[in-house]
Amino acid sequence: MKTPATILAVLAPLSAMAGTTSPTLDPVASASAEESQWAFKANLYGWAQSLDGDIGIRRLSIPVDIGFDDIIENLDISVMGAFEARHGKWGFMADVVYAELSVDSTLFAGRVPFELTQEQLLANFIASYSLIDCDPVKFAVYAGTRINSIDVEINSPRPRLNRSWDDSWADPIVGARFQWEMTDQFFFRAVGDIGGFGVSSDITWQAMAGFGYRISENGSLLLGYRSIGTDYTDGGFTYDVTASGPIIGFEYKF
Repeated sequence: MKTPATILAVLAPLSAMAGTTSPTLDPVASASAEESQWAFKANLYGWAQSLDGDIGIRRLSIPVDIGFDDIIENLDISVMGAFEARHGKWGFMADVVYAELSVDSTLFAGRVPFELTQEQLLANFIASYSLIDCDPVKFAVYAGTRINSIDVEINSPRPRLNRSWDDSWADPIVGARFQWEMTDQFFFRAVGDIGGFGVSSDITWQAMAGFGYRISENGSLLLGYRSIGTDYTDGGFTYDVTASGPIIGFEYKF
């Protein structure tokens, strides 16, 4: 059986801007770092998502319109984090979100109640290359893989409506990261990518922008807004959902 997972990734403890393709990462290593040295960064982040779209299982389409307050109320477990290693102009990053969620809703204009249970693992593995590292501007491009593994179950008082499905897929992604050093302590960061291209998903994309504040030489707080969309269909399963909301995080360099 494939690894169970869900797309309803939710607010976690703290975060460095993560994502996939990760908002958590500085686009490039500091100009003062020696080319021969490795540098590392660990991130914890929280993402206050709302979800909008459709999930379909064997001819039954479930509209998804879940606000952040509903997700928090029904969240069973959520873990989020990212880790980056850099060497000169090259960077390598893994960013992982895992969540379990159970939500009660209705179908057919509110006439039929049902429970939607989902587990999701969303992971991004990328390699980046710095093109510009001239203060105050840093700019890097990246490419990699976005992996989704999801397990969905629908339970209703009407047995014929009960459904379950598990699926896993990987999408190629390409993107870019930009950072502007506004002052010695404040910076602006933006990340964007697109992928899928029909390999697995028809399309997957991400956009993030936010501001950071350095609280120490190695630690920074970040606050911004992030959206990830996925349009995937395989056999009797459809996942066409956009997750978006504010993101807050902490990153530590060592």
